Amino acid sequence: MPNWAEREAACLLEQIEGRVDSAREGVADRTAPTGLRVYGVRVPELRKIAKAWYRAHKDVARDDLFALVGALWKSGSREERGIAFHLLEHFDRWVPALPKAHFERWRRGLDSWVETDGLGWMLAVWLAGDPEARLDYLWELVGDEDVWSRRLALVPLARINRGELGFTAPDLAFQLIDRVKEERHPMVTKAVSWVLRETSKTHRDEVAAYVKQNRGVLAGHVVREAENKLRTGLKSGREK
Repeated sequence: MPNWAEREAACLLEQIEGRVDSAREGVADRTAPTGLRVYGVRVPELRKIAKAWYRAHKDVARDDLFALVGALWKSGSREERGIAFHLLEHFDRWVPALPKAHFERWRRGLDSWVETDGLGWMLAVWLAGDPEARLDYLWELVGDEDVWSRRLALVPLARINRGELGFTAPDLAFQLIDRVKEERHPMVTKAVSWVLRETSKTHRDEVAAYVKQNRGVLAGHVVREAENKLRTGLKSGREK
């Protein structure tokens, strides 16, 4: 017999199925291919489903929420995992209480930048809960042979170094980038560019110096996009 979390996950799936866009049904975004099932529901619709659930369950117990998130993650569809992330956004005060084992388990199932970046955004909140004890986890990730784990090591620093979580870690960002700066896998180089551009919002001079020192090693588009951001405030380099 299904438990509470499984029943709630089934109800959320019914809502997903009721919002399928026939033009997108079963087709993954070509920019983010995945082995997960894709129903074909747009992200704004997923946000609406998650927001409605949050409003109806503001008093949910923390462990019950985590169980629901786990059930959605195990489901094997992009939309259910998307709902899981959106629910965590609504209950982000509890994210620092997640055991590290949850992130370890979730990262093993990553196969596209969509889920990796969603998990990375939540991982940033978890890291902020105890930076001194938890930031070393990024070193475990960046040294992993799986490209999605290496991307996951970088994505949280894009959020952290924007300054919205109460602290920044530019030196750690540069050190982690040093580990992957010679890589040319697009999922890694795009993450490097993202981290540098976001870090430039709070540590402009440090980013400029790092890019200048490493321009011969970093991927060409990383240097171009970072310098464009520094010069114009935009990745494209077009003036605002």
